Amino acid sequence: MTTKPKSSRRLWPFLAVPALAVLVAAVIYVGDFSSEDAGVAGAAKEELPGSQVGESELADSSLRPDPGEQHAAAQDQLQAALDEAVEDYLSEIEDQNLYVSVAVGDGEFELGYNGDEQHDTASIVKVEILIMLLRHYETVEAIPDWVIGEAERMIKESDNEATNSILFGILDGHATMREAHELLGLPGTEPHTTERWGLTQTTAADQLLILDFALYEGVLSEAQAELARGLMGDLADFQDWGVSAAAEAGETVWMKNGWDTRTDLGGEWLVNSVGIIEGESEEPVSIAVLTGGSASEEAGIALTEDLARIAREVIDTDPYA
Repeated sequence: MTTKPKSSRRLWPFLAVPALAVLVAAVIYVGDFSSEDAGVAGAAKEELPGSQVGESELADSSLRPDPGEQHAAAQDQLQAALDEAVEDYLSEIEDQNLYVSVAVGDGEFELGYNGDEQHDTASIVKVEILIMLLRHYETVEAIPDWVIGEAERMIKESDNEATNSILFGILDGHATMREAHELLGLPGTEPHTTERWGLTQTTAADQLLILDFALYEGVLSEAQAELARGLMGDLADFQDWGVSAAAEAGETVWMKNGWDTRTDLGGEWLVNSVGIIEGESEEPVSIAVLTGGSASEEAGIALTEDLARIAREVIDTDPYA
């Protein structure tokens, strides 16, 4: 199955107090105390004081932490840590032309630095196109071999001709892109006024949604999601950068990168990277890094990788420790 795991690796703080109450109650129940052992003559049949209260009283006790409040406080703590870490990093670069957005989530927390700020997608929009292509054929078995080949070129090699072949030769062009934004419920993603697919506007927060739709069963079937994972997990060597820099040894990465430079950008580069990192025992970590204003492609790649590492370090921090 390709359903995304929903369990939390940080549940123990929510369970600690109830578990302690059960342990205390169990000790009291099975213990064979005489009046001498208890230190109070004739107290064996009387109601026990202090922490040895009934379950209903414990449930209403102000000593029991509220899970919702505890989670909200932890979310705020991690968000503050991400804001500070990104700001500190950018201040060291001292490049006023840079603009960046970061979003990161692990199934329990979702954080964002300028997460709702719109950026040009460049080639990361090809993940949306892949979703619509897979839905177009309904089943993996129905997809012709030559279409699979075009999809491989579009994702693995980020080939623009293959993308045009799929979007305008198989799908319904710009209408398909508008349909995708609506189908996936992307509040910050919309076509550019010229409707060139690489100029689609998106946000880092929306990219986390798109990654889930593409790589886990839901909008796509299990087999379709497996195909998408196969493509996004086997990129060409020249695309081995970005979110993958935040992965640890032995972890799996499914991702897509995008980059562009144009005269209207003054020769500056926009470089984006989005992906999911999954290990054997940890929650999957989704990361989206959108950047612009870099002086070169190399500088933009270094920027996305540093921001991906920062995002991973923050989301991996245990706010309950």
